Amino acid sequence: MDQSRKGCSCPHCPEQWVTYRESCYFFSQEKKDWNSSQESCWAQGAHLLVISNTSEIAGLLPEDAHQISLIGLQNRTGSGWTWEDGSKLSGQKVLSNTLVQKCAVLLEGAIHASSCEVFAPRICEKSLQ
Repeated sequence: MDQSRKGCSCPHCPEQWVTYRESCYFFSQEKKDWNSSQESCWAQGAHLLVISNTSEIAGLLPEDAHQISLIGLQNRTGSGWTWEDGSKLSGQKVLSNTLVQKCAVLLEGAIHASSCEVFAPRICEKSLQ
């Protein structure tokens, strides 16, 4: 533990999580499908990444952001893309969107439709505590 945190009850993120603005982010290396990724995030008290605006992504993503990552966006019912927190996707475009692709990934800073069965790393998010 560094000296600045000793005796401090300051909000912080767990080890191996990245602090950015008011949240903590975990970039997994392990590859799982969308449902298993969602469960893994939940088990850590988190959820798959919810993006409120694309400008916030730029400062968050590591330099090797050309890696595909599962995020908390899906279109399972065909009634539109919905974030894991229940909010609707707005102001952002989903690329490679077809009827069989019901989940989403982040690739090079853009949201792409993907099969929910694809195995990929995930980005989990939770509030700074």
